Amino acid sequence: MSMITRAKALGAASAVALVGPALMTNFLMAAEGMDPGDIKILNVAIELERAGIKAYTDAAGTGLLTPGTLAIAKGFLGDHTAHRDALIAAVKAGGGTPSEATTHLDYPPLKSEADILNFAYVVERTAANTYLSVIPAFKNRDLAKVAASILGVETTHVAILGFALKKGSEPYPSSFVTA
Repeated sequence: MSMITRAKALGAASAVALVGPALMTNFLMAAEGMDPGDIKILNVAIELERAGIKAYTDAAGTGLLTPGTLAIAKGFLGDHTAHRDALIAAVKAGGGTPSEATTHLDYPPLKSEADILNFAYVVERTAANTYLSVIPAFKNRDLAKVAASILGVETTHVAILGFALKKGSEPYPSSFVTA
């Protein structure tokens, strides 16, 4: 693997602060000399993370969330921001141009906290399914490992929201999750 330059490390400072130096260093090292197909996958992920950021920002702005739920939503927002920043840094480290687009989400009417939580559940399941589907497509297996680590966070979001919404009869219904 090649060395991370000082400029690349400084350029990723906000992402390093959010995701931790070890993960970010591995991510940037994996990005060096990246395959164009891998850059394309990362750009799709950037667009998806931006959609998550927008959804949680919009939800927080409704004034419908109780303080506890708002705190969790802000935590999820922070996770999506860290993912976006890390993905942008990786695309730049790989010599690509990060996408500026945001994946379009069809918003249902958001008239209550339950509406917002149900929408967030759909958003998080979509993110988890997307990361799961792209892991095999990465040519660089180190990037696949990083995508898998993001997948773990997205599935944690799904589990928390599912439990809050009482999706399923028990908090730990099975050894396997179905899409």
